[in-house]
Amino acid sequence: MDLDAQARAIEAVQVKAPDAYGQSGFHGDAERWEALRRPCVAGVDKDGTYLDIGCANGLLLECAAKWSAQAGHRIEPFGLDHSQALAAMARTRLGVGADRIFVGDALKWEPPRRFDYVRTELVYVPGAQRRPYIERLASEFLAPQGRLIVASYGSRGGVPAAERVGDLLREWGFSVEGEAEAKDTLSDKTLTRVAWVAPRHRAPE
Repeated sequence: MDLDAQARAIEAVQVKAPDAYGQSGFHGDAERWEALRRPCVAGVDKDGTYLDIGCANGLLLECAAKWSAQAGHRIEPFGLDHSQALAAMARTRLGVGADRIFVGDALKWEPPRRFDYVRTELVYVPGAQRRPYIERLASEFLAPQGRLIVASYGSRGGVPAAERVGDLLREWGFSVEGEAEAKDTLSDKTLTRVAWVAPRHRAPE
C-alpha cells in the first residue's frame, strides 16, 4: 500500500471512530491514554509553541496544554495532519483556525514559522528517509532554543514494544537532552518511548 492509500485508510478509520481516543488513533480509555501519552510533554520546560505532527483530532494537543499547565508551563498548540477531515476536527476541539492547524504531508510541508517544540513519530516516513526527515525538522522547524520531541508507540498485542528512539537519534549524530517512557496499564510492556533533542546540541559529524 502506498503512503497516500495508507493515509486514506487511516483517515477512514479514525474519522468514524466512536470516541475522541479512537479518532486520535488510540485504543483505550482516559487513564490508559494519559499514562501512555503524557511522556510527550516530559521535555517541555518553558512556555512556548508546540507543533504536533500527525495531530489527528487534536486530542493530544488539548491534553499537552493541560499537562504542561499542571507543570507551570503554557504552550500554544499547533498541529499538522494529512487529513482535511481530521484537521477540521482538531480545529473544532481546540477552537482555533487554519492558521494553527495545518493540512499537509510532513515530508514536504513548509512551516510558516518556527516552533519551540515539535513532536513527531518515525512511522510517518519510510525507513531510508527517517534520518533526513529528523534532520529537516531540527534545522527548519525548530526555533533556536527549541526541542524536537520524537515519540514511538508500541502495542500490547503482537506488535513489538516502542522503538528506542533515543538510541536512533544518537546514531544519527544528535545529542539527546532527555528521555521518557511509559508502560501499559494493562501489561508490563513499554509502549511509549520519547526522546528530545535541540538543534544547538547537534553533535559534529
